[in-house]
Amino acid sequence: MRSTTDHRGPLASIGPLASIGSLASIGALRRVPAAVASRRDVARYVLGRAVGLVLLVLGVMVGVISAKEAALAAGFTGVHGTYTVEECHERYPAAGSGRHAGKTISCTGAFRPGRDEDSGGGTGGTGGTGGTGGTGGTGSTGSTGSTGSTGRVNPFGTFHPDAVYPPGTRVPVRTGDGAMYVVAGWKQAWGGLAGVAVALPMLAAGAFCLLTGFGARWGRSFADSWDGLPGGLVLRPLLLSVAGMGILGAAVFLFLQHYG
Repeated sequence: MRSTTDHRGPLASIGPLASIGSLASIGALRRVPAAVASRRDVARYVLGRAVGLVLLVLGVMVGVISAKEAALAAGFTGVHGTYTVEECHERYPAAGSGRHAGKTISCTGAFRPGRDEDSGGGTGGTGGTGGTGGTGGTGSTGSTGSTGSTGRVNPFGTFHPDAVYPPGTRVPVRTGDGAMYVVAGWKQAWGGLAGVAVALPMLAAGAFCLLTGFGARWGRSFADSWDGLPGGLVLRPLLLSVAGMGILGAAVFLFLQHYG
């Protein structure tokens, strides 16, 4: 008489093995979402640090350029001279952005180095014969002419003030390395110092993002990042102080530029 086990065939013993394999597959599938989520968290953390690095670089650039501009305008660096305006043009970024949104004024003319008795890093007052100078900004030049003490005229100079000057206006300016013209006077110097102040919150925000990874989309919240800031007992008040000083300084310097 045959046993009932004789009818199960040779594959009967595979059942337990198949069950074990299916359980292992289910466990592996469950681990996949966790691994994907972990990789996403790492990517967001790295992206937040990249945002912080970009902010730090921009802050340094803005601060350095603004500081050079302020030093030029105040008369601490550079060569004083007179910029005789040939013509000025106004440009706007887009037709529907308004008459004062992002307006850029470019003036062409000639720069001639001058003596310090008519400058002194002064007030950007009346120019020689053509009009009143003294409300402008910075500019660049593509000239190969001399701007040193030889007195040669730079026929290709270009600078970007914040007012349109009539042809023939002589504007007292200062130039550093020949690549930047700044209208002489403290009005422009206050604007440069305001740029330095604006750079401080950028540096504080960049340091915060670089240390915590904050800044990536769908990343850590600001509250979690703020609580997890390394060395928070020291860095939290430091970052707040730097950002606050920058905001307050920018407001004061802009007030002095427009009303001082």
